Amino acid sequence: MMTFDPAAGVARASLPRPGRASFSMLDKWMSCPARWAAEKLMPKPRLWGSPLVLGGIVHAALELACATPDVVAPDWRALCAKGVGVEYGRWRMRGWGDEPIPSGVAMPDGSPAMQDDWVAAAALKLSGFVLTDALGRVLEPAALEQDLEADVDGIPLRGAVDYRDVDGTVVDWKTGGTPKYRDARRRHADQLRLYRLMLDADGVCEVRAARDVYVEHHAWAAADLSDAACTDTVSRFHHAWDGIVRATGADGSGVLPLRPSGLCAWCPVARACPLARIVPSGQRDALSSVGPDDPRVGFAGTHTGGWNHVGKEPVMLDLFGLDAPVAEAKTGEVKPAAVARPRAGLPEPAPDPWETPQGRETMDRWMGSGPGEDPWNPTPEPKPEPAATPKPEPEAAEPAPAETGVTLTERKPYDPSWSNGRANVAGYGFTQLTLTFARAGLLADGHAERIRPIALELLRVQWAAARKAYGPIVPDVPGLADGRPERSALFAWLDSTLARDVERVIRLILDSDGDGEGTLDARLERIRAAGRRAALMLAESTRMLRGDA
Repeated sequence: MMTFDPAAGVARASLPRPGRASFSMLDKWMSCPARWAAEKLMPKPRLWGSPLVLGGIVHAALELACATPDVVAPDWRALCAKGVGVEYGRWRMRGWGDEPIPSGVAMPDGSPAMQDDWVAAAALKLSGFVLTDALGRVLEPAALEQDLEADVDGIPLRGAVDYRDVDGTVVDWKTGGTPKYRDARRRHADQLRLYRLMLDADGVCEVRAARDVYVEHHAWAAADLSDAACTDTVSRFHHAWDGIVRATGADGSGVLPLRPSGLCAWCPVARACPLARIVPSGQRDALSSVGPDDPRVGFAGTHTGGWNHVGKEPVMLDLFGLDAPVAEAKTGEVKPAAVARPRAGLPEPAPDPWETPQGRETMDRWMGSGPGEDPWNPTPEPKPEPAATPKPEPEAAEPAPAETGVTLTERKPYDPSWSNGRANVAGYGFTQLTLTFARAGLLADGHAERIRPIALELLRVQWAAARKAYGPIVPDVPGLADGRPERSALFAWLDSTLARDVERVIRLILDSDGDGEGTLDARLERIRAAGRRAALMLAESTRMLRGDA
C-alpha cells in the first residue's frame, strides 16, 4: 500500500484524487504528505481519550447549547449525552466514516470504555465554560454547523463553520490546548481565513471578525482577516492542493515527500518511516503505528553510501563534495586524472546576501559599521594609497592546486580539527560542523536536497553575526559566501569558542519560532532573519563590555 524510498526521502502510494479539499486535508499535506496518505490508507486505532471522538461529542453539545443561547451555563453532561445521538444520526445519514463511539477501547485501568465514559470525558472539557465566554456577551446565532462548498482562487474547498453570529463573527470551537508556537497559532487562524473566503465566495455574508475559542481553557484568539493575511494563506494552500493533484489520481505520480517533525509519533506508519522523529511524549502513540515488518509497507533502495566506523587508521573520503575523490594508488603507479563529481542535483549556491553591496549597506544601517570593522577599536577612514605600478603577470602561470579528499584521523579534542590535509574527528570544529548539518537536516523536514543549502546558510549567518559583533578576532573564511568554504579557514573558525556561542544564540532564536514550514527560500530567509537578530543581540553584549552607556 505504501513504499518508502529512504535515499530519496519520499514515500509512494496510489490514492484517488479528492473532489474537494478541506482545511484539515491541506494542513496535513503541508505538515507531511506521506502522513496524510498513511492516515487514509492505514488509519490508526482510536484509543481511549481520542481527540477526534471527544471533539465530536463536544462540538455536538455546543451546537445544542447555542440553539438556546440564553442558557449561558447549560448542563454540559446532559448535552454531551444528547450530542452522541446527534453524531450517530449524522453518521447514519452519511453512510461512511468512523462510528462516533469506537468499540473495543480499553480505559487506563483495563476496563472497556462505555458510552457514558466518553460522555463524562467530553463533559469534563466543557466544565466551567459559559457561552458568553465566546464573544463576551449573549450569543445571537445566525448559523450552526454550517456546511460550505466554494471555489477559492481555483481551490475547490469544503468545510463546516461551527458558529456564525448575526454580527458577522465566525467562531471555531477548539477542544485541545492553546497553541504554544507561532506556527500552530497561524495554522488555527488559517482555517478561519478559509472560512471567511468561502463565505465571501458563496455570497453568504461578510465576515467581520473570526476567533478560535478554546473551551477547555476559557480562552480565545482572534484571527487576522486582512486581505494580505488571506492572500498568504491561499498562496500556501495552493502549493498543497497542487501537490495533492500531482500525487493522486490515475495520472498522479504517487510521490509523497517525507517531512519529519515533532508530530511523527502520531503517524500511522511512524515506526516504518525511515525519517520519523519520535519524541518522548508521543512514544505511546507510536507503539500503535505500522512497523517496518508490516506487509502493507515496503522499501525501495537502501542507504549504502558513507562509512560506518572511524577507527584509529585514517579513512579517505571527499568531505565537501567540492572536488574529485582522491584515487588510491600503489607505489609506482600513476594516479588517474580526477574527474569532477556531480553535486547530486543541487542548485548552485546563491551568493551570501550579506556580502552583496545591498547587504553591506543594510548591515551598515543596522549596526553603524561595516561587516569587517572591529567594534572594539573603530578605525578612521583610511587615506588613499598612492597608485602602485602593476607588475606584469607571469606567462603561463600554473593554477593553484585544488583541495581534493580529506583524511579522517582521531586525535585530541583540543587539537585543531584541520591540519595538513587531515580532519580530526574528535576536534571541536568537526563536531560543530556535524551538528550544523544535523540542524540543517531537521530544518529541511525530510527534503534531502535542502540540507546542504540550509547548512551553508547557517554557517554564513553564524560567521556574519560574530564578525559584526566581535570584529577581526573572527577569522576570514574565503569561499564561504559562494558556498565553497576553504577548509582550513572554516575549521579554524569552527574550532573557536565564539563559533559555538554564536551558534547557540541563533539556535535559540530559531527554536523560539517553533518547527515552521515553507519553501526552501522561506527557510533560508528565516535563518538570515535569525542571524540579523543575533548580530543585534551580540552587539548589545559588546556595548556593555566596552562600558558604553
